[in-house]
Amino acid sequence: MKIFTQEILARKKIVIIFLLAILLPSLIVGYLSLRAFSSRREAVKKLLESNLWISAEAALKSTEKTLFEREKEALDRENFARLILQKEADQTIFNYSFISKNTAGKLFLLDNNYQIVIPKTGRENIQILSWEKNIKDNEFAKILKRAEFFEFSEGNYSQAGEVYLKCISIAPSKQHKAFALESLGRCYLSSKKYDKAYKVYSELSSKYEQLQNKAGHPYGIVAAIQSSEIDKLQKREEIGLNILFNLYKKILNGFWLINLPTYDFFISEIESYLDNNLQQEKFLKMHESYTALRKQKSHYLQELVFSDFLKREAIPKIKEKLTHSREGVEVQSERLLTTHREDFCLISYTILPNFYSNKTFYGGFYWDMNHLKKETLTKLFEDISKDSGLQFQIVDERSLNILSEKEELAPEDSLILSYRQFPLPWKVVVTQPASIGLERTARRENFFYGVLLAVIVVLMFLGAFLIARDISRESETTSLKTQFIHNVSHELKTPLTLIRLYGETLQRKENLKKEEKEEAYEIITKESERLSHMINNVLDFSRIEMSRKEFNFKNNDLAKVAQNTLDSYRYHLEKKGFSIQKEIASDLPEMNFDGEAIASVLVNLLSNAMKFSHKIKEVTVKLFKDNGNVVLQVADKGIGISPKDISRIFQRFYRVKNKIVSETRGSGLGLTLVKHISEAHGGWIKVESEPEKGSIFSVILPISGPKKG
Repeated sequence: MKIFTQEILARKKIVIIFLLAILLPSLIVGYLSLRAFSSRREAVKKLLESNLWISAEAALKSTEKTLFEREKEALDRENFARLILQKEADQTIFNYSFISKNTAGKLFLLDNNYQIVIPKTGRENIQILSWEKNIKDNEFAKILKRAEFFEFSEGNYSQAGEVYLKCISIAPSKQHKAFALESLGRCYLSSKKYDKAYKVYSELSSKYEQLQNKAGHPYGIVAAIQSSEIDKLQKREEIGLNILFNLYKKILNGFWLINLPTYDFFISEIESYLDNNLQQEKFLKMHESYTALRKQKSHYLQELVFSDFLKREAIPKIKEKLTHSREGVEVQSERLLTTHREDFCLISYTILPNFYSNKTFYGGFYWDMNHLKKETLTKLFEDISKDSGLQFQIVDERSLNILSEKEELAPEDSLILSYRQFPLPWKVVVTQPASIGLERTARRENFFYGVLLAVIVVLMFLGAFLIARDISRESETTSLKTQFIHNVSHELKTPLTLIRLYGETLQRKENLKKEEKEEAYEIITKESERLSHMINNVLDFSRIEMSRKEFNFKNNDLAKVAQNTLDSYRYHLEKKGFSIQKEIASDLPEMNFDGEAIASVLVNLLSNAMKFSHKIKEVTVKLFKDNGNVVLQVADKGIGISPKDISRIFQRFYRVKNKIVSETRGSGLGLTLVKHISEAHGGWIKVESEPEKGSIFSVILPISGPKKG
């Protein structure tokens, strides 16, 4: 108990010394180091954040400045002057795209009444022919009225045709003559005079195709449709289809400046007819051309849609802003952000005083948003990124990257800026890679030093544990050695006392009987053998500790050795009141082993069985073959061994800690020697035990003997 208490105190002392001298200073140093790293990182982080703000603002201002310059380039007065000249030179030119090296979009021009001058398209507010007022009472009007009476009231198409011919001859203008020709063709068609009607529509198409009738439809379109109908009636299907196909192509290409409703009406009607009648197998070449034409984009349709957008969305807002603004000496450009078909549209506009015919016009520029975000802004930010080292992302209001259209999560240390003066619908996410690198480096440093500190602490604890364990083991070994010396001294004293007692008896008593002398000689001999066995155990253990133990292997009869050993030890067992059961096989082959060592194994096992069997004093010794091995087995019905102690009973000096064992004298070396001898012979020892029911020790030795080498 005293030794155990000293061991506990020694462990506490080691732990206290470890905590105060090693672990605590190490933890303090580690904490201060990590805190210094964190403080340095925070200082650098704040500096980078400040630089990020300044650099990001400068980058945004630089970008907007560049956009202002490109806006000024697009809204230059000369660009609109060239468009006016183009309009006067060729009224069919309608592509007003502005494309420079870095800027793309569409130009448009409004007059002083905010009417669209460019792009040129047909207007929707078509009015009835103004000449009706001028000819109200002249001869042409009277004859025309008479012809319309015959056509619409009487249904007399022949008479109406003759009167329309007279109208044509006295028509005061081309517009009146075209109107009369259209009416004449209609009468010929109604009276089934197809050849005459065809000639009338051919003349109308060739001479008056750009003029418009009362409905606002160009005569060229009306004449082509009627001519196609006549070809169909006269079974000239291919010619009629070809006329419609050419008409379709002209409308797509903007040959006639018609408005959007008129365009949609004629295009849908012609497509419906061609889809139903233009058979692929019959008109292969025309069908292929028509299919290819349908896949192409109509530039004129784009201009119509653009004009419609200007009328509905842009012009009202421009008019409202310009109406409330004051006229100044310096002409300032303005810009507005609107939507068209769920897409954002950016428009820049400016006032053009004394632009044309000494009148004020308004010039505008419709930015190409795809080009703006994919080319202009991307290149601008790439150039700034090269100079500043910043990284830029352009995202919309849903945090989608406008280039990849994927959601971009803004980094934690990023800066999100909106455009100040240029009303772009996007935001700029600015990131400082050095900040991200700093964060990663800080995390790596913290992780590295944290792991290093943890490893050091673990190693310290492991070292302290190993030191404590070694001290504990050394203390335990010292305790066991002390106990061993005490036990061995006691064990040696008992046989020496008996030898001395019976020796003195033989010396002093001369009148002893023969039986008494023989008994004294036998006791002296047996105790001497016992004393020799104990001394041999100690000597063998000493040799094993110094790795100097040698065995004398030779072929011998293991059954005979076991029998002789059992006979020599029988006296001690019977003296203690034990009954011995033996089952020694007689068919065992000769084996290569050390007879004295094996005899020592059996004696140690019998000695343990005798020491720890207090109630049922029965010992069974068996020797038999089992799968190429010979098994020497000693079984008792003693106190048994608990499972937790079985793995330790073969350690030197170890003794199970219970009351019975502590009261029983022994060296604690017997089973250590048994295990060593078994392994030296190439075998092993197996233990089966249950507390209070006994133990079975089996020494398994290979018949072939120990392996050489």
